[in-house]
Amino acid sequence: MNWKSGLRPVCVGAPQVNLKIGVAVRQMIDLDEPNQRMKINLWIRLKWNDCSLQWSPSDFNDTEYIVVPISRIWTPDLTLYDSLTTGMYGMDKYRALVYSDGSIHYNFPTIIEVICPIDVTSFPFDTQICSLKFGSWVYHGHQLDIQPSQSPIDLSSMKSNVEWHIPNIEVEKNVVTYGCCPEPYPDVTFYIHIERKPAYYVTNIIIPSIMITSIGVLCFLLPVDSGEKASLVIMITLAMSVFQLLVADKLPPSAEATPWIMFFFNFILGMSAITTTIQVAVINIYYRGEKEVPEWIKKGIIVPLCLMMFVKIPGNPSSTCCNEVFICSILYNS
Repeated sequence: MNWKSGLRPVCVGAPQVNLKIGVAVRQMIDLDEPNQRMKINLWIRLKWNDCSLQWSPSDFNDTEYIVVPISRIWTPDLTLYDSLTTGMYGMDKYRALVYSDGSIHYNFPTIIEVICPIDVTSFPFDTQICSLKFGSWVYHGHQLDIQPSQSPIDLSSMKSNVEWHIPNIEVEKNVVTYGCCPEPYPDVTFYIHIERKPAYYVTNIIIPSIMITSIGVLCFLLPVDSGEKASLVIMITLAMSVFQLLVADKLPPSAEATPWIMFFFNFILGMSAITTTIQVAVINIYYRGEKEVPEWIKKGIIVPLCLMMFVKIPGNPSSTCCNEVFICSILYNS
């Protein structure tokens, strides 16, 4: 064998090194939504051919392969684009399998952290897509071609995460020509689909907020002199504000997408404000004592309501309703 570990292998009839890549997901560690970053544990699987490392097994006691430190052979400068850390941990720390035909298999575990744009429109029933883009930083496509391996995705050894689940990963090869260089630069991108497990948020936020909102209807059934009509509505408003803050703390400050659940909270807060205003008006009228109802309220509010509800208005023969409702009579004759 005649080779130098620091030089890219150039073989007769094959000046281009073909690198095949696959990933096995070990565990989804974290998806930091406010900072839009993903942390994941992967096993990277690489395969390429180095013609300068070929030998005849019969000349070496039928040795089909050897195990060598990765630092002793040439390795492609595989780079993870959009990485938030320097380098790729484990890339230069393990050993590779070198076969007699020159093929090299190198598998190593690593923990990577990348940028992942978050779309929270359907929170907490959302699915995020984070991409892992692998390519060479120095070698262009005429020197190093990168492509997915025959089985590029392995989820069989994945451990579960308490909040996230990875149901699927898609892989795609791209060839890009950048503004700096005329040569093409190939890359392989893995699109990781991440589904949120909504049980925690349904149990601790959605169901309690719906129950608290339903209690708000009871404020219309409370007697005015109980003194609890307005305080009940205010309590509901404060509770919904707390739930809204809990949800907002989990989401990125994005102006592009607003979760539907935030619209729900804002709607409930708006209805609570209207209900509070109505209750204050009712209490104010109740404690004013017996006073004559203004004429404009009779004609503008009481009469139209009685007509819409088919209630007979005292002194109005045009009313077609046969029954007379006591409350309408009292209000109109006040």
